[in-house]
Amino acid sequence: MRTLATGAAAMAAAIWIAGTTVGTAEANAPMITGVFETGRFVPVDPAAERQAPALTYDAGLVPEGAEIMVHQRVMGGVMSVEVTVDGLVPGRTYGTHVHIAPCGADPAAALGHYRNVPDVVTPRNEVWLDLTADPSGTGRARAEQEWVFRAGEAASVVLHERGTSHGHDGHAPGDAGGRVACFSVPFQGTSATA
Repeated sequence: MRTLATGAAAMAAAIWIAGTTVGTAEANAPMITGVFETGRFVPVDPAAERQAPALTYDAGLVPEGAEIMVHQRVMGGVMSVEVTVDGLVPGRTYGTHVHIAPCGADPAAALGHYRNVPDVVTPRNEVWLDLTADPSGTGRARAEQEWVFRAGEAASVVLHERGTSHGHDGHAPGDAGGRVACFSVPFQGTSATA
């Protein structure tokens, strides 16, 4: 019986991880959909034609073997994104944002922050997930937005070297310093006609 329950739980998790739409019991209730991705950070492989999905660009700040989990949940026109990272430098704050392109060997490959309205830099218009690692090296953050990514326009989570500026510390709003790690995520989005 325990094996059966474990197998059923594993199957349910596999369906959710695959990004399958989960319906509710009511016919008119909004559908809950989402993405759940996990990864283990590795250094860039200069010889590889294609890089791993989770890359560290600074092993002193995001060590090889650190693990990341990203969970996007969409219900109606509301979206939440949650990130958990294990294996970070305890006590350090990392500016963390959703970017518009997948990770690559060059930290700049992920391009800029996803913006719901182009050229507006605020936490309500982007997805800012700043996290501070606890004494065991685990950091968590969650953002909720009253909008959903446009299909194909959000593709990675980038960890930066410091917390995100709100423009009051001598840095431009949204600036969090150098890119220290990147995780490619196939975020769910809506089409312009949806």
